[in-house]
Amino acid sequence: TYFKVTYYDQQICASKGSSVIIPCSYHYPTGQRVKETFWTNKRKRNKDPVDLKQDQHYHDRVTYLGDNSKNCTLRIENVEKSDSATYWFRLVTHGEKWIGEPGVTLSVTDLQVEKSQQSGASRVTLTCKNTCSRNVRNIYVWYRNEQYVPNHSDNVLETEEDGMYSCALRRFWDVKAASVRVSVERKSVDYAPKSTSVSVSPSGDIVEGSSVTLTCNSSKANPAVDTYTWFKNGAEISQRGSMQDYDITNITSEDSGDPFIFKSKKGRKHTHCYIYIYSFSRRFSPKRHTSLRKYNVYITLGKRDIAADVIHK
Repeated sequence: TYFKVTYYDQQICASKGSSVIIPCSYHYPTGQRVKETFWTNKRKRNKDPVDLKQDQHYHDRVTYLGDNSKNCTLRIENVEKSDSATYWFRLVTHGEKWIGEPGVTLSVTDLQVEKSQQSGASRVTLTCKNTCSRNVRNIYVWYRNEQYVPNHSDNVLETEEDGMYSCALRRFWDVKAASVRVSVERKSVDYAPKSTSVSVSPSGDIVEGSSVTLTCNSSKANPAVDTYTWFKNGAEISQRGSMQDYDITNITSEDSGDPFIFKSKKGRKHTHCYIYIYSFSRRFSPKRHTSLRKYNVYITLGKRDIAADVIHK
């Protein structure tokens, strides 16, 4: 004995270019016979509304998915920004004319991805922006390199991964915003080598008059080692160069004494590696060879010092 229209979504936010379905159901008095059903988005006082299908702008893009009993669902394809409006369902029987209130408000938007990164931060914040009313609660989907990003349904995404990012409204998941390239600016962290070692070649007995090569090995560090400077008895052996290897040719008893020292630096960052290598016996013979011993390694990086004892074997 009454007329009623139920709009299941009174506000819809749709991506430009998507296909929008407006679900709807209706009820009309018993004894009435349906003559006409249609949708409209133009209403004027004292004038009958115009069927969307009769509108040149809509006629080939709208489809009535309902029936003549209770379903009044409408589909609008390839929506444009100019389609943003309020839509009403119209029912005409052989005795009455009704229009369903309050209608459905459709907002068509262009999605955009905006990115921001605070100075020194290790992550980028992405925002999927639209021009729809804030009263419309949207659920979003995110894509990275065309792959779905799980567990993210808000319009804000924080990431530490490089790649091409895009977003979409979940209801219109196949219409994505233009992709945005993300390249995370990672803060450089200075750190000292976790380990250092010195190798001696050849190994075994050292005979007076032979040659020995000392090599200073260091694990990865930031800044990386790019200069090696060798010292003996506190004085730089500049004529030997600034190489990772230190060669002693025609070795004599004078090569014994205080430790050799290795230093490296890069720009304003310094890494110092003080290494006790070995001492030579005063008498050299095949039967009296160099005894390798414990040496200390001191690492300085920026204003931080790390001391470690290392056994050279």
